[in-house]
Amino acid sequence: MQPFRLFISALAVLLLGSLGGCALFSSGPDFATLEGEVELAPPPPPDATLEVSLIDLGAGRETVAITRQPTQGGWPQRFSLVYDASSIDPQRRYALEAGVRIDGKLRYLDAEPLPVLTQGGPSRDIRIALSPSSE
Repeated sequence: MQPFRLFISALAVLLLGSLGGCALFSSGPDFATLEGEVELAPPPPPDATLEVSLIDLGAGRETVAITRQPTQGGWPQRFSLVYDASSIDPQRRYALEAGVRIDGKLRYLDAEPLPVLTQGGPSRDIRIALSPSSE
């Protein structure tokens, strides 16, 4: 039984070493999180969906990240939006847009995008107020 234990130990060391080596050369995403609350009164029905998007305010208003979550529970509604921090250019402007969909239709939205991340914009304790949409 002794040679088998030695083999298993050697195999474990080799596997851990190769995994550690992969991490050294990995150039994957650098995940970060924007956190905050969305306020809405009166609260929507429990089957509504909250959407929060991080957008690049450049020419194409490109969506950088988005989160969707059911609104079950109380309001204000907490959100966490995960994004790749390595994709953020400090020279550009970014903002959050939020909305609530009921039966697939956008029923509430923010008045205007809220600047975040760059040029003094926050990344934590963000508060977004929603109002009825004209859709």
